[in-house]
Amino acid sequence: MPAPVDHEEKRKAIAGIAADLIADGGLEAATIRQVAARAGFSTTAVTHYFANKRAMLLAAYRHMAESTQRRFDALAADSRSDPLSRLEILLPIDEDGRRAWRVYFQFWPLADHDAELADEQRWWSANAVGLARETLKLAYPAIDDIDLKATMALSALQGIAMQALFDPDNWPASRQRALWRINARLIIAGTVG
Repeated sequence: MPAPVDHEEKRKAIAGIAADLIADGGLEAATIRQVAARAGFSTTAVTHYFANKRAMLLAAYRHMAESTQRRFDALAADSRSDPLSRLEILLPIDEDGRRAWRVYFQFWPLADHDAELADEQRWWSANAVGLARETLKLAYPAIDDIDLKATMALSALQGIAMQALFDPDNWPASRQRALWRINARLIIAGTVG
């Protein structure tokens, strides 16, 4: 008797493979055929889980965003971690972070023409502002204008990430972390904005 198939796990695995292909070669690299080949499945098996390429790509985006969320949550669960270092996980400071940002950047232009993807990106952006809000409250309990400062923090992180992704030689992890800390202090002090 064959072992039962965990369909949700298989769906997540396929989305992860699609995300890896996007990170390595852009959206064009994540065809149903390429995903199936890398997974060792037939294209029919992939289309069993995703009606079309667009659905698979959206699942790949979610997979990467959920992966980043899990990394943040793992660091936040460690009560010994410095609160501001939790937000560093949103930067491309390691291979997981670089892969995530390569995927995110592939989708940003599409959101301009795809309402569902735009909604998805707005949700994840609001989620990231929530993470910044939570983190800044921990780091600076007396903070005022928390919503504005959390939004500013996310903007700073995104700007650093963009520079680091496109100019990695000049933006090593140490520089990203240092500039994030400087931005955080300026945002909290209210000298930016």
